[in-house]
Amino acid sequence: MGVLFALLLSTSLAASERVKTVLVFVPEDGMVPSIADFTRSFHLTMLGERQKPVTVNIEYLDMGWFQGADYDRALHEFYRSKYREQRPEALVVFADACPFVLKLQQELWPQVPLLAVLNDKPLVEALPESAFIRGNWADLDVPGTVRMALRLLPSTRRVALVLGSSQRELAAWDFVESEVRGAAPDREFIGLRGLTLEQLRQRVHTLPEDTVVILVGFMQDAQGQSLVGRDVLTQLHAEGSPPIFSVHKTMLGSGIVGGALLDYELLGQQAAKRTLQLLKGAPLSSLPTGAFDTNLVAFDDRELQRWHIPDSRLPPGGRVFFREPGLWERYRWQVTVAVGAGLLQAVLILVLLVERRLRRVAQRLNAAVLDSLPGSVAILDRNGVVLRATPAPERPESLGGLPAGKLLAPGAAYLEAFREAARSGHPEVEGVASLLQDVLAGRASEGALEFRGFAPDRWLELRARRLDLPEGGAVAALVDVTARRRAELEARQARDERAHLERVSAVGELGVSIAHELNQPLAAILTNAETAQRLLQRSPTDMGLLREMLQDIIADDKRAGEVIRHMRALLKKEGAAEGTHDLNELVGQVVRLVGNDAQLRGAVLSLRLADTALRVRGDGVQLQQVVLNLIINALDAVGPCPPGERQVWVRTQRTDGHVELAVEDTGVGLSPEVQKRLFEPFFTTKPTGLGMGLSISRSILEVHQGRLQAESRPGRGTVFRCSLPAA
Repeated sequence: MGVLFALLLSTSLAASERVKTVLVFVPEDGMVPSIADFTRSFHLTMLGERQKPVTVNIEYLDMGWFQGADYDRALHEFYRSKYREQRPEALVVFADACPFVLKLQQELWPQVPLLAVLNDKPLVEALPESAFIRGNWADLDVPGTVRMALRLLPSTRRVALVLGSSQRELAAWDFVESEVRGAAPDREFIGLRGLTLEQLRQRVHTLPEDTVVILVGFMQDAQGQSLVGRDVLTQLHAEGSPPIFSVHKTMLGSGIVGGALLDYELLGQQAAKRTLQLLKGAPLSSLPTGAFDTNLVAFDDRELQRWHIPDSRLPPGGRVFFREPGLWERYRWQVTVAVGAGLLQAVLILVLLVERRLRRVAQRLNAAVLDSLPGSVAILDRNGVVLRATPAPERPESLGGLPAGKLLAPGAAYLEAFREAARSGHPEVEGVASLLQDVLAGRASEGALEFRGFAPDRWLELRARRLDLPEGGAVAALVDVTARRRAELEARQARDERAHLERVSAVGELGVSIAHELNQPLAAILTNAETAQRLLQRSPTDMGLLREMLQDIIADDKRAGEVIRHMRALLKKEGAAEGTHDLNELVGQVVRLVGNDAQLRGAVLSLRLADTALRVRGDGVQLQQVVLNLIINALDAVGPCPPGERQVWVRTQRTDGHVELAVEDTGVGLSPEVQKRLFEPFFTTKPTGLGMGLSISRSILEVHQGRLQAESRPGRGTVFRCSLPAA
């Protein structure tokens, strides 16, 4: 019994979770704008608001373009065959498809709830009385549109009604005509029916000027040509038609002035929401009765302007679409800028007037300011001759051994003094003369250059700037920058010291791994040596085997020596000479050095190098320090991971003139706060870390015109990317 109960329970649960189906029938093809808006809105609302899976099947009956008893019979047989074995949870039928679907419901789904969305109240009242049929209507408000047209154009004397020649349109003519006549009893009525498209265009084009056109629909013309009402409207409007009004919001923007318009998107939403209530188990009788509230009064501002209709004639609550922004809205920024420019100009004029008064005071202060500037300043004419200059410095060494009399005395040939110095054995000042010549000639507006002075260990900086005067000239300043150069040198030495300490620290962490790496060849050397001794004691001696053992001893010795040499290179205080290196080779050496350390940590270190050599220029030892630091950080990051999940990948590749190294791990990753401060000096997440490794690594790469960045790895972990210019 327990097994049977569980089976029944699982079956009922599976049935309750079955995807529910809604079957929608619409009378026209999906390219008809009203049908397209209704079905799209219905479908999106169903999928968007239904929390459980639902299938919406939409059937387009094409009843406006294909007519007759034979077509109805064929359509009927088709849907009987298609849905004979299927039972939807709800039926929705729109407009003129209702009679056809009612017959289909009686044959296939007599107890499936049907929601009918019709065009007027009499059609709803004519529905058969059934607990499984509920009708609502959405009015095509033809009288409201006619009254709206007469309100906007009170001088109208004639109202023309346009309707197509399909069976449904011909059948609706009398009813629609009575609505138009009832809404405009004191205006002449013009009926435009039974016409081909060309005849309709000619008739509309020749209507009197005091006529408005009410376009209700045009599915077919008198020759049976299938058409779309909005396309017909576009053609009529393009040829200079009189004012056209309609009852469909889909025609707004294609040439109608406006009207009381049925919003088919809103209608689709409301119909979908009532259908969703049925899927949730609500009885059909609980749904609201009456009309859908889906009509809105709307107008096209372009047509209002065309027919000179003022806003005062628009009804309260009417909405205006396609309104062009006014002058202020359109040119707000331009007007603001123009006014601001005028105000700015006025302020500038005022400032110039004030400046004129202050100019004499400024001229008196000029000499005092010139004398107070740091360094030695000279004002030159266009030929490089001194016009004015600061007094010669009290300490001659401040000019680095340069002759003060030739540089700071009025009338001295400033430019020629540097040219003469370059010719007399001081080639370091050739660049200074070239810079001054470019500024004085107008080829450069300003420039700066550091150079070694004539006195030992003295550095000067020349700054030159062209004078914006008709007669030309320039201002040249000589500043002693020896203290700054010494500070830069000390900072560079301190950085190298920190980098060396970081290398020593990293190699220290690899002590166990290096010892293991050395132990293997040393043990092999001992074993081969002992075996060789035993072979020598035999008679006769196996010389071939002895030779092989000696070769093994030599190979293992070279292997141990290579490990020691590489470790000594990393521990050397001075970096290797700058040159061209293969990044793949540098990375491979570091990976071999840390390989045993990765094994001892229980991590898998995977090396994936580019197929071709990746040439970079720089200090090989410093670049290897960056690689070593990143790999050790990655191994530290995967340490807390369970065994089997400690993965580190080292990759190299070439990208657009650069070479790239990527170190990727499956570790704990980086929080946003850590990622912001990752490269700050002394910031670390390790309990025993100094927080200098990444900071030094970034500094090394910046010196090599490269960059270092970190990013989160998809899933878990971190990726560090180094990019260097290709040599």
